[in-house]
Amino acid sequence: MSTNSVTASIITIGDELLIGQTIDTNSAFIAQELNKIGVWVRRRVTVGDVYEDIWDALDEQGAQSDIVIITGGLGPTADDITKPLLCKYFGGKLVLDEKVLAHVKYLFEQVFRRPGALLERNIKQAEVPDVCTVLHNARGTAPGMWFRTAKPPMGNTSPNPSQGGALDSDKSNIDYSYITTDPTTYGLLKKFVDEHRSNPTATEKLLWEILRGRKLAGYKFRRQHIIGSYIADFVCLTQKMIIEVDGLIHQIPENKNSDDVRTKELNNLGFEVIRFTNEQVLHDTDKVISEILSQLKKGKSPSSESKNPPLEGREVKNDGAIFISLPGVPHEMKGLIKDEVIPRLLKEFELPAIIHKTAFTAGTGESILAELLTGFEKSLPESIKLAYLPNYGMVKLRLTARGNNKEEVEKELLPYFEKLQDLVKKYLVANEDVGLEIVVGNLLKATNKTMGTAESCTGGYIAHLITAVAGSSEYYKGSIISYANEVKENVLGVQHYTLSTVGAVSEETVKEMVAGALQTLNVDYAIATSGIMGPGGGSEEKPVGTVWLAVGNHQKIETLRLNLRFDRQRNIGMTAANALNFLRKFIIANG
Repeated sequence: MSTNSVTASIITIGDELLIGQTIDTNSAFIAQELNKIGVWVRRRVTVGDVYEDIWDALDEQGAQSDIVIITGGLGPTADDITKPLLCKYFGGKLVLDEKVLAHVKYLFEQVFRRPGALLERNIKQAEVPDVCTVLHNARGTAPGMWFRTAKPPMGNTSPNPSQGGALDSDKSNIDYSYITTDPTTYGLLKKFVDEHRSNPTATEKLLWEILRGRKLAGYKFRRQHIIGSYIADFVCLTQKMIIEVDGLIHQIPENKNSDDVRTKELNNLGFEVIRFTNEQVLHDTDKVISEILSQLKKGKSPSSESKNPPLEGREVKNDGAIFISLPGVPHEMKGLIKDEVIPRLLKEFELPAIIHKTAFTAGTGESILAELLTGFEKSLPESIKLAYLPNYGMVKLRLTARGNNKEEVEKELLPYFEKLQDLVKKYLVANEDVGLEIVVGNLLKATNKTMGTAESCTGGYIAHLITAVAGSSEYYKGSIISYANEVKENVLGVQHYTLSTVGAVSEETVKEMVAGALQTLNVDYAIATSGIMGPGGGSEEKPVGTVWLAVGNHQKIETLRLNLRFDRQRNIGMTAANALNFLRKFIIANG
């Protein structure tokens, strides 16, 4: 089944993401929403608040995907550089958008109710590149921006990098790691650079397709780059290697002499120069590539050229991808995705169908399932893929199919999904991509029953999972977080003798906790947990990771011991997942 694939890359920006201070939830949400409409997410990239890194990410992802969505760096502080960078990248200038300014004023005066005049930095939130379509951010001050095509910077839209130029006066102290010409010469030659980049010869075009985007063994090349008083056709700055492509005019004796002088001067600046004729590039391309690689490998391994490359020397390297910039605040980003981005993408592209079917299993590991499904996997057609998604002792088996017609894709996928469910029926929890808290809730609603929890080691985490589901009040009454023994005694009615003889982490204690929860909360079913989550608190008899679970109704109580081996957070998560699955099986067997 051939598919018209539309691909996307997601770039999240912020030092806080790289150092782990903030967890990137934006990418997951964006990917889910794009997937729903048939856009295949090809890359997820995170970069810090570094000009070069952001620019490189735009170059690389714009060359890879049809859609590039960027989040972060749109705030009012000095480290928020995304907006002016995008302005530079697309060759525009920042202008004040009156509609955005009116919205900013409305938020500060009517919603936030902050006294006093707007600060200059708040007004700057209403500045947008004049080359973008503004996306209204109903939930915040930073608007989204939609760039339909990428254009190289032209004319005087950029300051001179040799003079330490930057995006605005606030950035004038940038210290560039290399300078390849002086300011006066740079200004004289820049016009010729722009003309040559816009009108490359057929030979230059062919060679640039080979060199651009680090395609050649990871080495980064620039084209039409000013070095000294010359414009190099192509240059790899890390290797200090220049590639010149010569037409017939260079065969004239006086021009040969001029080229020799040029080569010597560039050699004196530390650059190796290799030359090829148009005929060599066009008709003996493999040999040309081989020679370039041979020269490159004489130097050091490919690496980044600098922390802050010359702004004017950068060229946009994509072929018409749509770029969408959104604020990094999750609440604001989500509103823009749903209200602005998705509707526009649906109009912009003829999107394929991407269908997922998920079988949720528990009770066995990923490797056992893989062994069980070996023959099934081999029988899958090219258009259907199987993925194993283990988490907290459960494994989700996801079948994915893609095609141009949703009904046809569904029809092709369904028999394979039915076969998958049949093969894993012994371990099947649900035939949809849901959590255990939803599965348990659905069972309770179907039987018109209620439940409660008595939690010690999980500290209310099970209650949190259940109450995160809309409508859970229909079947969930509450929780008693009996972390201390006195709460176990005074609220749940656990006997003092039990606690003093076998301890809080014991089968006897969790059974009494369930009995107390059933009576105190007046519910049909109850869960109890008690254990040692770590990292301290364990003993030889009860090491860290020892957990007792109990589930029951007014007629029967069952228990289960877990021996976990993870860190504290994962032990809590594993305990909650096992407890909910234990209750699920109990309801099915005793409902």
